[in-house]
Amino acid sequence: MVFSPATHRTVLYGGSTGLDRGTNTVYELDDTWERVGTQWVQRFPAHNPGKRGAHVMVYDSGRGRVLMFGGHVGTTGLDDTWSYENGDWVRIEPANSPTPRYLAGGAFDSNRNRMVVFGGNQYSADGKSATPVYDTWEFDGSNWKQTNSSGPQVLKPILAYDTAHDQVIMLGLNEKSETLMYAYDASTAAWKQLTPATLPPCANEATMVFDDATQKVFFTGGVCSASSATEDNMEWDGTNWTAVKTTIAAGRVFGAAMAYDADRSQVIMFGGANIVSAVRSNTLLYANGIWVDSTASGLEPQPRSLFAFVTDPVNNAIWMFGGIDDTQTFTDFWKFQNGHWEQIENGEPTNCIYPLGVYDTDRQKMVVLCNDSSTWEFDGATWKAATPKHAPALRRFASMAYDPSLKKTVMFGGYDTNYFDTTWVWDGTDWTQVAKKNPPPSRALASMWYDPNLKKTVMYGGLGRLTSDGRLQRFSDMWTFDGNAWTQVNAVKETPGTSKGTPGQRFGAQVTVDPTTNKVLLFGGLRVDTGAAGLQTQVYADDTWQFDGTTWTKLAPNVAPPARENAGLTFDPIRNELVMFSGFAATYKTDTWGFSNGAWHQRIESLAPKRRAAR
Repeated sequence: MVFSPATHRTVLYGGSTGLDRGTNTVYELDDTWERVGTQWVQRFPAHNPGKRGAHVMVYDSGRGRVLMFGGHVGTTGLDDTWSYENGDWVRIEPANSPTPRYLAGGAFDSNRNRMVVFGGNQYSADGKSATPVYDTWEFDGSNWKQTNSSGPQVLKPILAYDTAHDQVIMLGLNEKSETLMYAYDASTAAWKQLTPATLPPCANEATMVFDDATQKVFFTGGVCSASSATEDNMEWDGTNWTAVKTTIAAGRVFGAAMAYDADRSQVIMFGGANIVSAVRSNTLLYANGIWVDSTASGLEPQPRSLFAFVTDPVNNAIWMFGGIDDTQTFTDFWKFQNGHWEQIENGEPTNCIYPLGVYDTDRQKMVVLCNDSSTWEFDGATWKAATPKHAPALRRFASMAYDPSLKKTVMFGGYDTNYFDTTWVWDGTDWTQVAKKNPPPSRALASMWYDPNLKKTVMYGGLGRLTSDGRLQRFSDMWTFDGNAWTQVNAVKETPGTSKGTPGQRFGAQVTVDPTTNKVLLFGGLRVDTGAAGLQTQVYADDTWQFDGTTWTKLAPNVAPPARENAGLTFDPIRNELVMFSGFAATYKTDTWGFSNGAWHQRIESLAPKRRAAR
């Protein structure tokens, strides 16, 4: 992450998630973000450098562009060089390049117009081990040149250009995790060790930038075996490091991105992992000894999954309630109308986890079922807790739809200590268990909707078991419900690329009905792919499907939203398009997308990038 004075914006690219429990994978990312004023905006440039983490980014002040080099994706090191200018990434093809590496240190020498890169790690050919390197390279804007082949043995170097003293400085570790400090002599391409009376006690993946307001290098973070939970904030004046006392702590963090916003005279830090290895998604601002967490602006809802997202055709609004992320359960209530978010505080439930939400078009109320079986209704003005005599047992991840043919809300399945195969209906007064004979196999996170062509509630896919002690199944089947019994759909016409006439085994997919076409739209979810050897892999999907009551058709839009599961997808009654918000795929998504006339388009410029993983 670097600040670009040319565009007056901070630019962030890529990075790594934490371990995702859904796929047991750490993902490198390929997203581009710009901080515009106080908001993060995700960009979708025409060209993309590809997924990567632990790369080097600097601002080339001589040419008014951002430069990026190297990094890794999985156990593959990278050696490519890119520039970001005029809103697009351009690959630079130098005659020479450093060898592939990640966790290298980098800074831009604005006096000599050179990008200086030192060290890093290189993966072995089989990707099973990594070896540190200690060479120095300079990039003059067109080509790379190795200036020192055997520099100091510094691990995990972090570099900064000390503008006040016209000097690139470096902090890093020795094999004992002790802090080392060097300065780069550009005239001889040599590193000179500095031994001030005080050094930052832990430089392991810490961050430092030159603070133009104080004319000092600012340092924070780092996590070592002997670290406390309180971060080290220190300043370098060219001679000594001095501790800075802050009134609000940023928390000890490693692997974060940090830059200096010259327009606002403040340091900006994003992401990283804290001392207990939880990946953060905070945006922190620092100036004058004060850290401020600017993540929650209140202008838009925070990214999340497993929330209620319901169209209200009477009030021409979409209501959003609840949801989760890695650190909290949300109980906030929002209205999305004509492209704008507004938070509503009007007696909404305060202890409702994993809410299911539908709109009862006959009684003109939103119905919300919480995991503790409490039932709430919202009429567009007031929330009211229902007092039924009967209720489903505690569960989460169930599926629910409003059936206007039955004039009832239908709920199926879910999970507590095991998966459910029970069906309940809500008539506005009480819950009743129905369809007790030959129900579909028990499951959770299935897609459910009322199909206007079939005039029935339909359920597809999900995750569950055929028997209570059976092995876990990813389902690809479809069922319809007539109010008394479920019937498996065996006559769904075949679609090229599928074997069972459905979009295949998946759960957590986004699904809704487009009232302008009476067709069902399905996007993404966690899909099961089968390889040539029969090996099944669970992946986050970004495919788009339509169902017309008879046939599933896979669409091929020119642009597709990033893959995700458990997002919100519903109809926008003002703009006459479908709208999708947030969701999860190793990170919590912050984008909003619209779908109309067979095409996806980004609807809202979003609040903040996220790097959290696992639920």
